[in-house]
Amino acid sequence: MTAPRAPQGFQLYHLPTGPAWIRPSIRKPLLSNWKKLNPQAPLRLAARRHPQHRLFQGRAPVVLLPIATTSLVVRPCVNGGLWGQLTRDLYLNTHRARCEIYRAQLLADKKVPTPTIQAALFYPAGPLWRIDIVTSYIPHSLDLVSFLSTRPSTPARTRAFSAVRKLFHQCRQNGILHPDFNARNILLTPSPHQAWLLDVDAIQVKPQHPFQIDTANRHRLLRSLLKLAKLGSLGFSEKEVPSLWRELFPSS
Repeated sequence: MTAPRAPQGFQLYHLPTGPAWIRPSIRKPLLSNWKKLNPQAPLRLAARRHPQHRLFQGRAPVVLLPIATTSLVVRPCVNGGLWGQLTRDLYLNTHRARCEIYRAQLLADKKVPTPTIQAALFYPAGPLWRIDIVTSYIPHSLDLVSFLSTRPSTPARTRAFSAVRKLFHQCRQNGILHPDFNARNILLTPSPHQAWLLDVDAIQVKPQHPFQIDTANRHRLLRSLLKLAKLGSLGFSEKEVPSLWRELFPSS
């Protein structure tokens, strides 16, 4: 099995674990650190051997890997929905990674904040693939769920919600529909206050329907807030979500 040629801005490398698309600027520090940790293991596992690694929750654990003067986030690709229950983290080809790289670049071109993808790593699993996406780490960031779970003060919520509204406005302006615009896919940074869009492999661009797209994106976020509140993961109860929503979108 061989990976197709790398997307623009990346180079194809053949590693002990399988093929990889890596940006040239990050190749040396990434591979040097991987070699020290365990070059025979997938990076999602090798990164956990770093003494300063951190784990974040998602469909699969996401690992923060400090390297040189920066840090990287190693995120295993995992299928969602009913199909995901059957296939979990197995893919037929490299299309999933190529889509995410392409769409992340599309968002960057439109000035919609999303972490820069630095590498896509492929691990053969029989006739299938497992895939890690490696992105730049956004310092001092929290996803919206983690932020709300601390029950932040009203002024803190006001600043964060302003950044979230700006992100939604940018998506509406550019016709960006996110099929999974849930609270865990919104990343917040405090200085400057900014909201970042995550998990962008399935976004669609429909500039001719901006208001329908905005409504759909908002509905997805509201459903996720209600679901998380019901599960007790939000820091706010289901009864408090409508009030929280009015703070987030006062004019809706």
